Amino acid sequence: MKRTLYILGLILFLAVMTLAGKVEFLYYNRDVCFFTISDVANVLWQGLPLDLRVIAIMVLPVWVVTAFSLYFVRMPLRKIVGPYLFVVVFLSASITCGGLIMYENWKFLLDASIFNYMSSPGNVSSSVSTGYIVSRLGLSLLAAFVLSVVAVVITPSRIVSLNRRSKHIPPRYTLPYMLTGVLLLVMILGINGRSANEASAFHSDKILLNHAAINPVGHMVHSMLVYAREPEEQFCYMDDAECRRIFGEIFPENTDDVTVRLLKTTRPNVLTIQLESFGAPFIQALGGQPDVAPEISAWMERGVNFTNAWATSFRTDRGTVSALSGYVAFPTESLMMRDECLTSLPSLAHVLKAEGYRTDYLYGGNAHHMNKGKYLTATGFDKVWDIKDLDIPVEKRSCWGAYDSTALMSLLSLMQETYRKQGSKGHFYWGCQTIDSHEPFQVPYRRMKDKVYNAFAYTDHCVGEFLDSLSHTPVWDNLLVIIFADHGHMYNTTFSNPEFFHMPLLFTGGAVSGARRTDVLISQGDIVGTVLSQMDIAHSRTFPWSRNVFSKNYTYPFVYSNYPSGAMFRDSTGTTMYDLWADHIIMESPAKSGDRRLRNLKTMIQYSYKDDLLK
Repeated sequence: MKRTLYILGLILFLAVMTLAGKVEFLYYNRDVCFFTISDVANVLWQGLPLDLRVIAIMVLPVWVVTAFSLYFVRMPLRKIVGPYLFVVVFLSASITCGGLIMYENWKFLLDASIFNYMSSPGNVSSSVSTGYIVSRLGLSLLAAFVLSVVAVVITPSRIVSLNRRSKHIPPRYTLPYMLTGVLLLVMILGINGRSANEASAFHSDKILLNHAAINPVGHMVHSMLVYAREPEEQFCYMDDAECRRIFGEIFPENTDDVTVRLLKTTRPNVLTIQLESFGAPFIQALGGQPDVAPEISAWMERGVNFTNAWATSFRTDRGTVSALSGYVAFPTESLMMRDECLTSLPSLAHVLKAEGYRTDYLYGGNAHHMNKGKYLTATGFDKVWDIKDLDIPVEKRSCWGAYDSTALMSLLSLMQETYRKQGSKGHFYWGCQTIDSHEPFQVPYRRMKDKVYNAFAYTDHCVGEFLDSLSHTPVWDNLLVIIFADHGHMYNTTFSNPEFFHMPLLFTGGAVSGARRTDVLISQGDIVGTVLSQMDIAHSRTFPWSRNVFSKNYTYPFVYSNYPSGAMFRDSTGTTMYDLWADHIIMESPAKSGDRRLRNLKTMIQYSYKDDLLK
């Protein structure tokens, strides 16, 4: 009976720990959306099958060891299962605590994607204060340690059989214990006929409640198992022949032709400005917040404004590769972080360099951030300028690097110097990225009360001041300026809102033939293909994932975006958001109209993971 009570007590302890973690998850992230006590109860109930399955798997090894103690009466139970319980409970509690803290900024459940960024812990300290990190990390580890110790303490040192001399344990003593084993098996297989998978936890139109219902430990283990597979085996929804057939229907093979001319010349100098986190919700001209970005909105009236442009992913390392290499984004892969992929990636810089262009890139922060410097060098930039190359005093720096105003004015000087050296006959391509519209939003500018909006307003002010100054120099006359965001920002929204991926895309400069507004659907990855086609440079073979949206073959406009736990597909019929781990539609608009979109979304995921670059 003691063994039965111990196993049941261990199950109860883990269940209370798990349910308390979910309540804490909701309380900690209560600003994400409004919910009631009844919502909390529903979260706990909907996630119960998942929780019980994970708990049963954790307890099963303990049950097996305890079963042997029926016959080995002096077995030191605590010494045997204690270390196992300490490690399992510590890891489980750490995942739970880490997940509820990370969700505040990431808005998706903690999964194996975290390991992609653990090589650069300094990036985290730039986003939040040291006090924040120490307090959250310290409390999480302390809670995990205390729970682990409790799990060990409630384990008996040994459980002595009632009848030491008998070789056979009476059934009245063993039967209750054996029934606990049956209970564990029932918990693993499912409770009350309810499916114990992540899709069963999706019960609300509020993504926070669905995520709270999912067991964080099971989610982490599931994602790690997926990540451990070979890329081509990670997402398989149909046979390869069917996947190729559908992909051939929706993705044009050749888009080198041009039906609309945007430029006065086929050989302009080029400048790409990548705006950190600057999604469309911050730009009034794209339906976003008023008065945050008046400068960018004004410049959109003077150039080619792509009102229907969409980022491919959720992080700078993914968005940069899509925009500058014209490549598809992957939910579980960061090509920028994989050194073995860098020399194989195509890029706008490579192509322009082959056309005789000088290529430079300026980043006001540390180019080692997320392997960015290696990527830029490997993909054709002759010189990558970062904070160590710029003579910037401390008072003009943030925790990320040079303030945007300082970095952009440095870029202006460098571009003018390049122009003077090369003259009107030489060609150059400059790239740059802003950094201040990012946590912790500390900028030398005060125009808006809201700290986040003010940081974006500062970057907008800096970009407007830079463009205005540049437009009064000879550099402007033959210049194509391409302005776009690397991704959106998780401010008052989640990834389940497609507007997170909606981004600005603007062509301006003296080389642009005139102001134009275009509503064509264009992906971040299509920028390279569209620009090269305007320059009469064939791109389809070199950039198989980048389409020219002004081609006669671009007959099915769509965009495909993703993040570690989900993906979006948008075409003229509407939008579908899909959870990869739960195999569940998060949102579709119009409602119940997404069968074709979901099929195409799955095709894009599966086909992209067959890409040779991942092998």
